[in-house]
Amino acid sequence: MSNSFEAMGLLPSLCTWAAQAGMEEPTPIQQAAIPAALAGKDLLAIAPTGTGKTAAYALPMLQQLLESKRALDCLVVVPTRELALQTARVFRTCLGQKADNSRQKAGTVAVIPLYGGADRTHQAERLLHDGPRVLIATPGRLLDFAEGGEILLESCTRVVMDEGDRLFSPEFFEESAAIVSLLPPVRQTLFFSATLPDALKQTIQQLLRRPEEIRITRSTDKRGPIRQGALFLEPAQKTGFLRQFFMRDRTNRAIVFVKTKAEADQLAATLKKARVQAAPLHADLSQTQRNATVASYEAGKIMVLVATDIAARGLDLPAVKTVVNYDPPDQPEAYLHRIGRTGRAGQTGSALTLCAAAERKKLRQIELGASVRLRILSQEQALPDAPEAKPTPSAPRS
Repeated sequence: MSNSFEAMGLLPSLCTWAAQAGMEEPTPIQQAAIPAALAGKDLLAIAPTGTGKTAAYALPMLQQLLESKRALDCLVVVPTRELALQTARVFRTCLGQKADNSRQKAGTVAVIPLYGGADRTHQAERLLHDGPRVLIATPGRLLDFAEGGEILLESCTRVVMDEGDRLFSPEFFEESAAIVSLLPPVRQTLFFSATLPDALKQTIQQLLRRPEEIRITRSTDKRGPIRQGALFLEPAQKTGFLRQFFMRDRTNRAIVFVKTKAEADQLAATLKKARVQAAPLHADLSQTQRNATVASYEAGKIMVLVATDIAARGLDLPAVKTVVNYDPPDQPEAYLHRIGRTGRAGQTGSALTLCAAAERKKLRQIELGASVRLRILSQEQALPDAPEAKPTPSAPRS
């Protein structure tokens, strides 16, 4: 496989923009996916989170748009608003754009995220762009525009299904199937995911046409190790332990995953009372609130996000040191997506799962399904090391 973007046949301008964004060498998923996508092949690409999957399809899609003499549409379907915004940022970075530019010149490539919870009229105005477009959409909002005649899905001959395992899970299956039915039968389809449950294999056969299959089973060299452990606690003990956990080290940048929105609100409020900089993140918050919370976390004003699985995919948050599962998740795939939020950019990460006696069977299912062995910890072992106190300068001698 090629060890440079230039050797894979990407345009010089795309190579320059990739370098400016810090992408000096292609990751394994990019080395495998970019040449195949440029050749027009369908892809089934499975790789861990944090390995550069978005750029692996963004760069070849942008090249196809830049080289075309017609105003084409490329479509990227994603499950959440946060992933739509994150994906749009990657596309703009690959185009050398530093920020969202709603008023682009005719003929240039427009990157247009479409998702619910935002001003539909503004999104509709952006769809009037006269030139090639990258449409990055959540299923519900995409169908809304398609049914209104504002997007013609039969013109989308290049399609990406990102986080495809979730798009074709029961949560989104009906909407995703409706989208596929509106796409042209002759098209290039790229399916990207970190996991591929057995239940999806028949769906994949119907979605893709003689795909090139790519499986990256390990992280890139720039990904740090993740220490994974479990602590047995009964439900009534978990909140008190986490209060102690974050009071021990208030600089610990962390995400705590919970099952429900109410749990996220309650636990965040409890931690805030203990003077831990915490905030909830879930779907009942407005998009403005969610964006503000993520921005505060990125700026270091919030140290702990208490989140539902809305934060398990797509959010590329900086320097997440610890991921805590308040309960064992229901599926091994959810566990892998959650812990993928830490251990990025070569940093060491840790993942701790709190498990009640009644949840032991679920914990074992995660170990088997995710092919991991969790170290069983005592409460003292599970607590973070207290940060070293800075030495106090000695007073000058008189």
